[in-house]
Amino acid sequence: MTKKKFFLQGALLTLVSMFLRVTNMGYRSYLSQQIGSEGMGLYQLIFSIFMLTVTLSTSGISLAVTRMVTAALAKGRGETVRSVVAKCFGFCLTISICIALTLFLTADFAAGLFLGDLAAAPCLRILGVGLPFMSMCTCMKGYFLAVDESLSTAVSDALEQILTIGATVFLFWKFVPQSIEAACLAAMAASTLGEMVSFAASWCAYRRSIHRHTPKRREKSTGILRGLGHIALPCTLSSAAKSLLNTGENLLIPRELQKYGLGYSASLSQYGLLQGMAMPMLYFPSSFLTSFASLLIPKIAKERELSHKNAVAYISGRAIQSALAFGLFFAAVFIAFGDSWGQAFYKSDSAGQYLRVLAPLVPLTYLDVVVDNLLKGLDEQFNSMKYNFTDSLIRVILVLCFLRFFGMESYVFILFFSTIFNASMSLHRLMKVSHLHISVVHHILLPMSCAVLAVGLSRLLLRNVVIHSGFILVFIQTAISGVMFFSGYLGMRRWTAQGKRGRSVLQTEK
Repeated sequence: MTKKKFFLQGALLTLVSMFLRVTNMGYRSYLSQQIGSEGMGLYQLIFSIFMLTVTLSTSGISLAVTRMVTAALAKGRGETVRSVVAKCFGFCLTISICIALTLFLTADFAAGLFLGDLAAAPCLRILGVGLPFMSMCTCMKGYFLAVDESLSTAVSDALEQILTIGATVFLFWKFVPQSIEAACLAAMAASTLGEMVSFAASWCAYRRSIHRHTPKRREKSTGILRGLGHIALPCTLSSAAKSLLNTGENLLIPRELQKYGLGYSASLSQYGLLQGMAMPMLYFPSSFLTSFASLLIPKIAKERELSHKNAVAYISGRAIQSALAFGLFFAAVFIAFGDSWGQAFYKSDSAGQYLRVLAPLVPLTYLDVVVDNLLKGLDEQFNSMKYNFTDSLIRVILVLCFLRFFGMESYVFILFFSTIFNASMSLHRLMKVSHLHISVVHHILLPMSCAVLAVGLSRLLLRNVVIHSGFILVFIQTAISGVMFFSGYLGMRRWTAQGKRGRSVLQTEK
């Protein structure tokens, strides 16, 4: 992939990703107004259980397909690509159908034991119907990433999002659910319908693409199960263990809050405020990073296959520098304007306060997104598995130890400890395998200073400006801060780079 094509494709993916994030935030805002923070808590808990089954059905498959197809194309063996993808399809379908049947048969047991609400069982069943479609889409996503056609996945995701939101609004308007369980069922049914449409769109795009990128002559591939075992299995075990622990953590939080002294509704409300409202806002800007980060996997995997060590170090360094600068900027934005975000998206001061408290986590959270993709491209998924599992296990233990005594404040402390631990372990491993060097001045202090200055000036400029629309206010605050930050930061980077070149020339002349 050429540099120009990489940035063009990344920019287009970012636009689609931004559309998905904006519409998702709007969707969550609509749901929160319809079912309240208690309903959002139940909605999040149902999805926590479902995400465990999604992890078992899909985790690691996309990476395995990307790596195996990339390797085949890099070695000039395009005639085996069809066989690679077909065998992965068969594997995905078999696993996902078995898990979907298990979820369907155990829905009553899971709803009663984990949610304490048998009325939520139909939600789990209807979500299970979409599992095979999600699994197949994940497989095709890996193929599209390997052949530089990630926009096909983005388009199908956009169609899924639009249909899911439209179907949810229609169901709420047509049937007017009278309970939060019925409201959640309507949302889950719409989500499953969206998955089906996404699969149909992806399949049509895949059939067209496979004819363009593979020769008419076909050849059976070998070692697919071995490749799946080497690449997908560690990711699946890691993600499954992490998802299991995350599900346990999410189910424990409301229960531990009840032991702290809160009622059932109050505990669900607190959980919904943090996980259902504040955390989605915190992750919202990362759509700018995730698009480029996903493109790094085949790019750095190819350089690794060709043993280009300097290219690996260069790509890793630029990616880390960009992630830290981006994260530090939005950390400053959330600290300064968090209340505006809470009001704009959820009409909630409490959600905005949580966002401001969690803002210092943003640089490490966004950094971890990029580091995780770089490690996967460098065949370091097993180490990533160890860090993720250890991190999730520590969080569950800390929730059990502290939440019942100190309430939600202790969970915020747990999030800080967990994020610092995971990011530091992953970054240390990346630095070791890619020979990457981090400069405290250029990678941290420089963007941090520019971010604080930009956001501070933005607050002064908008101090006496009255804007009644919350979304417009948030957009203006972020846009003005962003223009000042990136202008200052890029200018300072260019100046320091020129200074380095000047010193290098002087040393050479001497």
